[in-house]
Amino acid sequence: MRSLVRSLLVAAAMVGVSFGAANAHEQAVAYTEVLIKADGAETDCSIEGCQIEVAHRLAIHDAESTLMGVLGARADLYGDREAQSKFEAYVADRFSMTDAVSGEGIALTLLGGEVERGFYWVYLEGALPAETTEIDVSNTVMMDAIPRQTNRVNIRHKGQTQTLVFTGGARPKTYRIR
Repeated sequence: MRSLVRSLLVAAAMVGVSFGAANAHEQAVAYTEVLIKADGAETDCSIEGCQIEVAHRLAIHDAESTLMGVLGARADLYGDREAQSKFEAYVADRFSMTDAVSGEGIALTLLGGEVERGFYWVYLEGALPAETTEIDVSNTVMMDAIPRQTNRVNIRHKGQTQTLVFTGGARPKTYRIR
């Protein structure tokens, strides 16, 4: 799963946004890939519900600045497991999904994170109830540390991708499952 999500994010990054030398340190853009897939053999979530897999890709420099500025924590995401755990919990706390109709939160479990090629990856997963038809997504990761932060969330379901873009004090955005 992680390699598929990574491949999709790399492709999105290459197509999406490029930055010049002026932004060499602070990229202020984070990518999140949400994969919604059926639990069983069916491809329709309305029958058995679906699994949600989430992968956040965050630039290490921005992540470490956020860790120091917002959490006041040591900012070595390359080698300090305690710093990694704090940052992972921070990301999980600032990304949420809610059933847009019922208003009930969709529980996401933090799986952990890892460093890869200048990025810190944070992984979450959850279950999408069968009756859910619309999801409100909120992503305020690093917005409290980097005022011009932009978070792009690509939601993949049934072979299609929809991108939600969050900036500034962005409110939740709705994704329709069916």
